[in-house]
Amino acid sequence: MKKYAALIEDFKYFIFTLVVMILLVMLFRTFFTPEVVVGDSMENSLHEGDYLLSSKVSYEFHAPKYNDIVSFDADIIAGHDLYIKRVIGLPGDHIQIRGKTLYRNGKMVKEPYIKETMDSPSIDIVIPKYKVFVMGDNRNHSMDSRDFGPIDYRKEIRGKVLLRFKPFNQSWH
Repeated sequence: MKKYAALIEDFKYFIFTLVVMILLVMLFRTFFTPEVVVGDSMENSLHEGDYLLSSKVSYEFHAPKYNDIVSFDADIIAGHDLYIKRVIGLPGDHIQIRGKTLYRNGKMVKEPYIKETMDSPSIDIVIPKYKVFVMGDNRNHSMDSRDFGPIDYRKEIRGKVLLRFKPFNQSWH
C-alpha cells in the first residue's frame, strides 16, 4: 500500500484541482458571458468575428449609460440570436433624427464612432421608463431601435460589453 500512497495523494490533488476549476468556471459564467460579433452593424467599432466579454449583472446595480455597448436577445428577428448595439437614449430622453443628424434632448449628438453619415427616416420619440434607445454604429446597415423601438433594459439586455479580447489591437469605444 505504501507504493500507492503517492499515487493516491496525486489523485486526490487532481480531483481537488478539477473541482475548484469547475466551480470557478461556474462562478465566472454566472457573472460574465463570452459573445461573438455577427454582422456589420457595429462597424467601425466592432467587426464580424470579434470576441467580447459581457457582464450579465452590470444593470442589476445601475442603469445603462450613454454609449454603453450592450447585447440583447434578438427574438424580434427570426434567425438572429443576439444583437450588439450602442445605447443612444435613456429613459426620459427626447430622441430625434432630422435629416442625417441625431438629436438628444434638443442637442445634436457628436458621434465620432459611426461608420458613415446616417441615411434614416425622421424619428421623434420620448424614451419610456426602464427603456433605452439603441443603435448600431454602422447606421445604414443596422436593425435597431429605429426599427423595433426602445428596449427594456431590465428584461431584454443580456449584458454590458466590458472587453473585446480578440482582436485586442483595435480601439472600440
